[in-house]
Amino acid sequence: MKKLIEKGGSVEEILERVKEKYDLREEEFEYNVIERGFPGIFGFLAKDAVVEITLKKAYFERRLKEFLEDILKVVDTDVQVAVKSSGKTFFVNIDSDRVGRLIGKHGKTLGAIQHIAMIFVNRLSDTKLNVILDMGEYRKKRRKFIEKIVQEAVAKALKEKTKVVLDPMFAFERRLVHEMVKKYRGVISYSVGVEPYRRVVIEYVNSKREGRKKDDLRESLRGESQDRRDR
Repeated sequence: MKKLIEKGGSVEEILERVKEKYDLREEEFEYNVIERGFPGIFGFLAKDAVVEITLKKAYFERRLKEFLEDILKVVDTDVQVAVKSSGKTFFVNIDSDRVGRLIGKHGKTLGAIQHIAMIFVNRLSDTKLNVILDMGEYRKKRRKFIEKIVQEAVAKALKEKTKVVLDPMFAFERRLVHEMVKKYRGVISYSVGVEPYRRVVIEYVNSKREGRKKDDLRESLRGESQDRRDR
């Protein structure tokens, strides 16, 4: 996730310097000595050591946990944060007595916290990392709510042979909608607009047509591509 090439002084001096600079613990990094260096003779012919240091997932998990605990304690001093990772995605679960306040209306506060967490962890890394944050099983409950919205929107689109524009949603919610709509015949879904007002359109499609209208297809592909980038 992040590699460092450090030089200057001995191997031991480099490691101590890097641990202090990045707040590293022994189990959170690995290192490979590229050049051991040479102290020289009376200061002559000295050569610095060169070390490659790789930061492990444990480092990012701990830093993200500490970061979130610090900012959330403003709302709840007893907040508990658990972080696990799989690949390049960090799953964060927050336990608090003030879940409702931290989630916010329609999950807006939850989304904002997740966005801040993603910015923070990506500043520590060389590669793009994702953060998925949940509290009080909000995402599970939200999924059920979205399923109901999709069912009603699809029914209306098919009955009235029209398009139904949903309210603005977070990227992960739009992806859920696209996945759910694929199960239905006679309708398509695509995203329109820009954040934070980006939303999904569910549109009736005549089954006799061979394909979508070119402009709808273009919009759909652009929307689905954007939603994938938002992960």
